[in-house]
Amino acid sequence: MKKYLVFVIVLTAFLTASAQTVYLSDDFEDGNMDGWVETPDTSWGVETTGAITGAYSLKHISTDSTGGSHIRTPLNGLDITAQTTRWRFNLKNGDFDPTAVEKFWVYIMVHDTTAVNGYAVGVNLSGDTDTLTLWKVTASAPDGVVLQTGFDWNNNTLLGIEVTRDTSGLWELKYDTNGGFDNLVSAGAAANTDYTAANYFGMSFYFDNRSRGQLWLDDVLVQSGDRVNGNISAFLEGPFDADSMKTDLSSDGVIPLAQPFSGAPWNYSGVETIPVIGSNVVDWVLVQLRTGTDSSTTVATRAALITKDGSITDMDGSSMVSFSGISSGSYYVVVRPRIHLAVMTANAIALSSGSVLYDFTTAATQAYGTGAQTELTGGVFGLITGDANGNGQIQTDDNNDIWETEVGSAGYKRSDYNLNGQVQTDDKNDFWNNNVGKGTQVPF
Repeated sequence: MKKYLVFVIVLTAFLTASAQTVYLSDDFEDGNMDGWVETPDTSWGVETTGAITGAYSLKHISTDSTGGSHIRTPLNGLDITAQTTRWRFNLKNGDFDPTAVEKFWVYIMVHDTTAVNGYAVGVNLSGDTDTLTLWKVTASAPDGVVLQTGFDWNNNTLLGIEVTRDTSGLWELKYDTNGGFDNLVSAGAAANTDYTAANYFGMSFYFDNRSRGQLWLDDVLVQSGDRVNGNISAFLEGPFDADSMKTDLSSDGVIPLAQPFSGAPWNYSGVETIPVIGSNVVDWVLVQLRTGTDSSTTVATRAALITKDGSITDMDGSSMVSFSGISSGSYYVVVRPRIHLAVMTANAIALSSGSVLYDFTTAATQAYGTGAQTELTGGVFGLITGDANGNGQIQTDDNNDIWETEVGSAGYKRSDYNLNGQVQTDDKNDFWNNNVGKGTQVPF
């Protein structure tokens, strides 16, 4: 059932309350398309056949043998510069694999109804990669990728999709491969501020005989949302050099485009992916938010990039690490690299969409616990290297089980303690020997 706003839903719990403004809500359970405009006519309908949730979904119903079908509805009163905005919807295709001809996307916000400028998420707006992508659109044509996932859209795919944007123009893209929004995974965040007019929400579908009538949209929701950004800086001992870090792994082209923490001991399920590794990138890191010091209080985890000046960034290599769906407040922030010992902020720090910088490098006491960092040079501190197996302890098994099997090899290796792309004797002699016996102060 569709509702336009300019109303506020207030949820009260005990003596506290929070409010979210809803600009568009339609689950199509009223069985009609009131407020939606289609081009050409009779291209879309609210149907029971193949409904995603409930009894009805918006469905493509054109009988044309080939062509393009479009549908839109106004977004009343939405100012994306005034608050974090969240778009959610379920999108499903039938028994066809998208191609450069059979393709579809959702315009989450555009300024007008012709020659549109704005943003769209879907597949193959440009090219035929079949990957779920968020594009900037200029004059109805793709004008650059904002975020690209590693998700390959096949036949009979149902996704729950969530996009958020904060007031600084930082976008995040999430999706749930089960449909709905209960198991959303983040593809990362990136900044783009080129367009701010959000007058319409809509969808385009280009089809042929095979795919016509096989696209569904449901559970559309556009509302204000929550977002905090982590403004964090840290140095890694291994690649540290004078006042910054070396980027040998980036120069050698061995850093993976997808986050490397899916296996043990991290077992992180995020799908952060970037199209190219920037020349300023040192490596990937994991960033956690906790409401307390114990791991059981973790409320969010993201893969991020650490750059040569120590900045920990999101997928564009410059923006702060973004956590959508998290309310402003005080959190402990954990930074967990692949080979260096994890650190956590000494205290819970205030986070919002405009968080102030927290710099681990300025003092040993910036990190929780005792001896959590090492002094790299006079008054500059960094994370301790030598933890090849990532278990939080630098022990003999890091040397015996991993370094001894990798020594002499090159690439993206677990015992490359100085991150120069080579496993050599200096990794053992200069780093592991100095740090053996040390462990992280972060409770896991």
